[in-house]
Amino acid sequence: MAYVPVDYEHSRYSAEALTRFSTEVFEKAGLTEEHARELAGYLVATDLRGVLSHGTSGVPGYAASFRDGNFNPKPAISVSRDTGATVQLDGNGSIGHLLSARTMHAAVEKAAQFGVGMGFGRYCGHTGSIGNWTRIATDAGMIGLFTSTAVAPSDFETVQTVTNVFRDYPISVGFPAASGQPPLVVDVGTLLAPLKIQEEIAEITTLPLIKGFALQTISLMLTMPIAAQAPVTPDPFPAATCSLIALVLNPAVLGEQDAYEIEGQRIREALHKMEPMPGFDRVLLPGELEAERESDFIANGIPLSPDHIKRLAEAGRMFGVPLYWE
Repeated sequence: MAYVPVDYEHSRYSAEALTRFSTEVFEKAGLTEEHARELAGYLVATDLRGVLSHGTSGVPGYAASFRDGNFNPKPAISVSRDTGATVQLDGNGSIGHLLSARTMHAAVEKAAQFGVGMGFGRYCGHTGSIGNWTRIATDAGMIGLFTSTAVAPSDFETVQTVTNVFRDYPISVGFPAASGQPPLVVDVGTLLAPLKIQEEIAEITTLPLIKGFALQTISLMLTMPIAAQAPVTPDPFPAATCSLIALVLNPAVLGEQDAYEIEGQRIREALHKMEPMPGFDRVLLPGELEAERESDFIANGIPLSPDHIKRLAEAGRMFGVPLYWE
């Protein structure tokens, strides 16, 4: 749900050039060609949807983490348990994007067979823009839910205000749409507003704190206790602190797929006839703005800030990779 500011006045850069550059940087950082291309593709896809905070801006940091041994640059991601409609995967210290995609694909395969599927992943790094993973389910005509722990583990040892303990755990839910329509994809952090702002308005209402705390609790309890059942191996990659869960529902097992799509389209059309929320000039459902941006950016390039390009240029110098957009 990318109500993320994008400055359309910035210079635009082609997805092809960014993908080639990012792939080569990751290869120089130690990834296999296959994994480097895959990771670069996820980051550029995120840029194309306008979620610029989680796209290629992460290339320098991720590459340095591979080089420095914080992530495993050549992980052997494996299935550690496969029982009925559930499957568990071990990330072997990988970046979270690689494990997240494989876990969601596995859950989709289970849902195709059983109607529902659950995939759980452990021992990986940052999972990126998690709307990437629920879109794997929607592309298969299924409903997907994904959540993961935060990169920085929570501090449960220091006694402090409870709201300070939790992190901004991400959660995404994706719903498939009728042909020709973008999927509806909610992709949000569970911290509903910065704590400082929530504390300032607490005298008026504590609902953002309470509701955010509830969402954070859901994400946390769906991931960490399950991960604790299979502790990481000795000498883990230090940045591989995340665990994740993917839940998939196949609407086709409940009745007619066409009926599901028709009702979803009826709801979409009805909502578009409503007055927009305060501060907006039109009704945009989660996922629609991203689809608009993607169409524009594929055709005309991705608008990136000078700081964004400066960071990529520094990574290029560090790993000896040309800037293919110059």
